[in-house]
Amino acid sequence: MRTHTEILGERFTAVDFSETAFYGLPCIYLMAHQDDEAICIHYAGQTGKLSRRYAAHHQLAAARALGATHALIVVAHDAGDRRAFETLLRWWFQPPLNLEPTPTHLQAWRAAMRLGKDEAGRLARQAHLDDARKLLPAWTSRPRAPHG
Repeated sequence: MRTHTEILGERFTAVDFSETAFYGLPCIYLMAHQDDEAICIHYAGQTGKLSRRYAAHHQLAAARALGATHALIVVAHDAGDRRAFETLLRWWFQPPLNLEPTPTHLQAWRAAMRLGKDEAGRLARQAHLDDARKLLPAWTSRPRAPHG
């Protein structure tokens, strides 16, 4: 299995779970499977060395139970970039097996800005502003007249 797919502007390579032991690279990875219409993402993560991470991954059995058949990987040498991209992917896909809370819109925006993912950043910023507007008290939307 050597297929590629583009996700958020990056070219991910599909790797069978059994082959992850041969990739001693720092990367971002997704546990996934292809259904009739789309790729289903079950888990998003990042690691300094894929071969070591997959050897006993805490969510591998659960991902397989949900139908995951392979990892989608993209090499990323910078640890900060890996963490930022993982944050953005967890916000974007909200994978069911990630135990951490889904990142906030603002966290996703910061991650997108670090990575130069302008469109994802714009969407995260807008989602943040939309939520923020809903939280404002009613009086903040009324025009204010100057006191005189």
